[in-house]
Amino acid sequence: MRMEYPKYYERFACTEGTCEDSCCARWEIDVDEESYYRYQTVQGPFGDRIRGCIHTEVVEDEDGTHEEWSFPLTEDRRCPFLNDKDLCDMYIALGHDKLPRTCREFPRGDAVVGNYHQIDVALACPEANRLIFEDLDKPVDYVIREEPTGVPALDRYCAPEEEKLDTESWGKLLDLLDERNQVLAMLQDTKLPVSERYAILFSLSSEYGYSPLDESHTDLVERIDRMELLDERWSAVYDPVKRAMDTGFPSEDLLDVITEGSVVEQELIRFLVYLVFRYYIDGYFEGSMTGVFRLLLRGFHMMRLLLAALSPEDLENADTRRALYRVWSREVEHSPENFGIIKAE
Repeated sequence: MRMEYPKYYERFACTEGTCEDSCCARWEIDVDEESYYRYQTVQGPFGDRIRGCIHTEVVEDEDGTHEEWSFPLTEDRRCPFLNDKDLCDMYIALGHDKLPRTCREFPRGDAVVGNYHQIDVALACPEANRLIFEDLDKPVDYVIREEPTGVPALDRYCAPEEEKLDTESWGKLLDLLDERNQVLAMLQDTKLPVSERYAILFSLSSEYGYSPLDESHTDLVERIDRMELLDERWSAVYDPVKRAMDTGFPSEDLLDVITEGSVVEQELIRFLVYLVFRYYIDGYFEGSMTGVFRLLLRGFHMMRLLLAALSPEDLENADTRRALYRVWSREVEHSPENFGIIKAE
């Protein structure tokens, strides 16, 4: 297995009860099929508690009718197993391996093609967010391993190899990863003006059939309006954009508050780097890079609008900016419906 990840991934560790934005709050927890049937066998009062918390929904889609399960949030929008010390009762009672897949893996995201396994951590997690945005003056390093790390907290997320790729498919994957690496290097090349880095990315996007300059800010806002609301904080950060649009925002003058070379601009570049590493490989699965570039550049423009709509004081506040990226990640990356809206034609 060839495993690739950003170097900071090795230092990620859940901060548990001290987390400022617990992943056990505000999100309904999906229960995968394997976990659902496992919970039917848990004995005693805790087993009864688990089964009493499971919500079953009958869903009909293109594959027919089937059941889906979840742990709905309590009235105060917390997981029913999150105790008053902000620790997980299920983890305490059953251990890490008995958690639903969502809880076991978050904030890690991965993709597996043959014997290639890409893995990283999501911006929605405060600790991952901190690691992603540290050392902005240095490029992100990526690690490739052919063997397990020897660190159980990392190796438990090594996926089994899929069926070996044929020569043509392996070559296609390597070509895509090589192009991704060139894009990452270009975005992080401090010898190039930021505007030139953007221009190269826009040019490459056009080659793949998506021209971001053909979409206005109004077009993007109309697309965002179609997203479902997952977290009430999204309204708090998005409503200022809507209000400003009614008064002629955003003019380029207003967007220029994000000045070249500023920390805010460096964070936007790091955000693009994060998106490129995380989602470029989707082009392999989809057989096209068009949707990938829609996501990259619409995501980038969404963040520009959200940042530009902040008050000058909030724009200068690192904690406020980082929270904005977390809320964006929760609302877009962790909703298949919203993710699809941003990526669609």
